[in-house]
Amino acid sequence: MTDLGTQLRRRADLGGTAVVCGDQVVGYRELDARADAWAAHLRERLAPGERVATLCQAGIEQIALLYGCARTGLLLAPLPYRLRPGELAALLDDATPALLLTDPAHREAAADAVAHAAHRVPVAPLSTPAAAGPLDTAPDPDAPVLLCYTSGSSGRPRGVPLSSRMCIATDEALDGVARLTTDDVVLQVLPQYHVGGWTVLPLLALARGATLVLEPDFDPARALRLIAAHRVSVTMAVPAMYRMMLAVADHAELSSLRLAICGGGALPAELARSWWELGVPLCQGYGLTEAGPNVLCVPPDEVASSAGFAGVPYPGVEVALAGVADGPGRGELLVRGAGTFAGYWRGPRHRGWLHTGDLAERDRRGWYRIAGRLDDRYVSGGENVHPAEVERVLLAHPAVTDAAVVSVPDRQWGAVGVAFVVAATADPESVRDWCRQRLAGFKVPARVLLVPELPRTGIGKVCRDLLREQARGDRR
Repeated sequence: MTDLGTQLRRRADLGGTAVVCGDQVVGYRELDARADAWAAHLRERLAPGERVATLCQAGIEQIALLYGCARTGLLLAPLPYRLRPGELAALLDDATPALLLTDPAHREAAADAVAHAAHRVPVAPLSTPAAAGPLDTAPDPDAPVLLCYTSGSSGRPRGVPLSSRMCIATDEALDGVARLTTDDVVLQVLPQYHVGGWTVLPLLALARGATLVLEPDFDPARALRLIAAHRVSVTMAVPAMYRMMLAVADHAELSSLRLAICGGGALPAELARSWWELGVPLCQGYGLTEAGPNVLCVPPDEVASSAGFAGVPYPGVEVALAGVADGPGRGELLVRGAGTFAGYWRGPRHRGWLHTGDLAERDRRGWYRIAGRLDDRYVSGGENVHPAEVERVLLAHPAVTDAAVVSVPDRQWGAVGVAFVVAATADPESVRDWCRQRLAGFKVPARVLLVPELPRTGIGKVCRDLLREQARGDRR
């Protein structure tokens, strides 16, 4: 097993274009040289195991920095730049980095975060240090190289350390479906503070000698232009991003796309159909930061008949349902494999099966459907209700473009559902009627609230805590 730094070195010897970001174009040899410059710079100042935090948009420099950290035994901790100073301060106090690097756009935010934090850390610009020759290093492939924080859509974010071995293993699993070559051009639209900004295509692209095109601050129209201009063949985005691109996709040139992966949430059937009509099959995937994140996927040749399914395990990944031996069943999804984490940052070591907290269903073919979060489930009148099931029915309504369901306490039933719906031409009662025709009475939302949009995290996950607060405040 090699490490990420060595992996890049081997690829650099073959040349080619590595990364494109705006007007910047960097070849593999230059990217390798930048990684060496970072490694030499950091080795003089920091000890193995220390953290280097960043606050910046996706960019070439942060990629070089990751490889530099991998060559010197350091952890790169990319921080979510959309957080408020107090939220960033909590992450700084948790990661306790020895250095915080930032781009010009986030220099002030970095200073504010440090001012709010108990941990004192020097702030410096994220710019390539002086050139240095290749370093003689022998990094441990099991040493953590990347510290990614869970999205925190509910609860406090937790750090997940990823080693070179984990990153490479999850890339290998993904490549069982993506099958990247040097001819591929990969578009990255996810932020680099998210695990998917690294191990869902980007690091795999660089390992295979493909060209990686960065979209630092997602704009749907610009993303479509990048696909056309660079003849992008493979990309990955979350459902909200695909929906935004679809809204401006008139006359878009998409013929180069051979694979478009959708993750970070369920893929609505109507959204998949709309992209299929444009000649682009969306390939549903499922994962979580703690698993590297790649766990399940729908094979590209099965997309047409897979609506509602998250698919089958990636090659080399094992999954099971808690309490279900074999065959069809329903239970908590369990995962294990070489890409699964060894425990949360500052937490106990994890071994064996990873309990995802997601409720899943398995059919007779061995295909999996994600039914929702176990902790999103609520009990209404003694009956279990899973919001994801209700949301699927809502999204099937012809006027509904987005929907989320949360529960609120109820004196009579214990809890009832409140649906937040984005719909231009529907009224709340007609939406409830739609649900009554398709769901048991206890599953029908007690209230439907029409909203212009749903609050989401930086990678498109619904902020359910905010919706719960709004639902409780809106009770009439």
